[in-house]
Amino acid sequence: MASNDDERRRLLDQGNGSNPWYNTATMPTPHYHYPQQIPGYGGVMAMTQPLQNFPVQNPAILEPQMSEAHKSQPAGMASMVPGQQMLTKSYSVHAEGALGYLTPLQLGRHELYERVPFTAVFGMQQKERNITKAFASYAADLDTLEQDQIVYSRTNQHLSVDELDSRRTRASLLLMDELEMDAVLVTTPLIIAIFVAGLCQFLVGYNTGVMNSPSSVVFSGHSTLEWSIAVSVFAVGGPWGAVAAGTLVDTRGRRGAMAICIYTFLIGGIIQTTAKNMIFITVARFIIGFASGFSSVLVPIYLGELAPPTLRGTLGTLTQFCLVTGIYVSDLLAFPFATEKGWRILFSVTAVASVIQILCFPFLIESPRWLLGRDRASRRARHIIKKLRGLRYDHEIEIEVNHFVSAAHKQACDNNEENTSSKVAFLAMLMDKQIRKLLVCSLVLQMAQQLCGINAVFYYSTMFFEGLIDSPLLGTTLVGGVNVVATYIALLLMENTNRRTLILWSAGGMFVSSVMLVVCLLGYFSKMASLFFVISFVSFFEIGLGPM
Repeated sequence: MASNDDERRRLLDQGNGSNPWYNTATMPTPHYHYPQQIPGYGGVMAMTQPLQNFPVQNPAILEPQMSEAHKSQPAGMASMVPGQQMLTKSYSVHAEGALGYLTPLQLGRHELYERVPFTAVFGMQQKERNITKAFASYAADLDTLEQDQIVYSRTNQHLSVDELDSRRTRASLLLMDELEMDAVLVTTPLIIAIFVAGLCQFLVGYNTGVMNSPSSVVFSGHSTLEWSIAVSVFAVGGPWGAVAAGTLVDTRGRRGAMAICIYTFLIGGIIQTTAKNMIFITVARFIIGFASGFSSVLVPIYLGELAPPTLRGTLGTLTQFCLVTGIYVSDLLAFPFATEKGWRILFSVTAVASVIQILCFPFLIESPRWLLGRDRASRRARHIIKKLRGLRYDHEIEIEVNHFVSAAHKQACDNNEENTSSKVAFLAMLMDKQIRKLLVCSLVLQMAQQLCGINAVFYYSTMFFEGLIDSPLLGTTLVGGVNVVATYIALLLMENTNRRTLILWSAGGMFVSSVMLVVCLLGYFSKMASLFFVISFVSFFEIGLGPM
């Protein structure tokens, strides 16, 4: 009896010295299988053997999949029983019997790659965590079941309930820690990409609000029509930039498109800073608007394709904060520089930020997903993945490459990852009856976001507050600060509230705020109350229509 207890303890303690799911030293080039689904979840289902070798009844099935180098691994790399072919703990057997070379950890990362879209989207952290928890729990259940079978085969006794719970908890926490490691291990190339892309979004926000305050000091004597055209032409350039970005990010690559965006910002910033009259200001605003629309399409794609799945939601939130921070900074800088002698300094921020981006550009990397979409054998893509993920071994790089390729295939609208054209993808969505309704809803939401009147607040709030409050510039700055805070509140709400509810509350709150603002302007309430309802309007926008 004592020998059985010792054997049980020995079997339960296996894997305590290291992570049993991260033994990748013996893995050859991976081969993927597409197995059944986890009941109630829809993820990859794989019966795994993470802690023990297991016999293969028909060794011949391994021949097409195993490299010669792997067959001749030294002792310790693949335990062998005389006369019987064995697999190491780095292998898995899927539910339908197919062999795979992915450990549960790698299967979890594979699942994240396929289920988290290649875009940095605001408020997506909860989805990432849900997928991670679901897979960690499922893999822990498999490991516990397998270990119970191993103990029973050796000792003729099943594990107790406490032993099962202890094993399941330890396995689940261990796997979650490994899956979330990508969120804390950020490499230098990714940091540089985040900085450059974040500056682009900062400039989008900055140029949204920079014309708000200096209307009375920039070429004083201009007409209201001239100033209105100069301000609003920014929004005219945006759609053209977005359309151009949809084509150029596919033809020129993400890095090449980023260069176009940066130099467009630079040209617009220089023209605006050195403008001789309102015509130059108007032209510069159109160019900067073009670059802003371009950036709004490019940045989420670029960061989403560089970042690991567990970071994409965080980076989407970061870029949104860069945008609203840009608006707020333009309001703050207006205090010292919105003068007849200082307004050019206010406009020069765009050019200065673009120069900083150009200095960082030699260190900017191309999207490995774009490179692999053009050539799956791309050595450049593999070199970038090695630097981007901090990998050392070829088999690790190949596993990551297959994550990219498989996820691109899974997320493609027409299941053809070779065709990455934005135009073809749009037509494919439009022709698909299941997706068409979602596409129409998305277009309506985007139209509502642009036509709800929020741009008027960020473009003209200083002029609006003149005669209503003592310091119009202070009122504008308060609105900008509340915009940043409301963005953070929206992030918290999106973690626990469904999107439909937020949109309905957002639209309803904005409607009530608009009505009350008109009532204030008609003299039924004090003029100071109008400031409150403008802030209320912006706050409701940010919790729903803004981040959607």
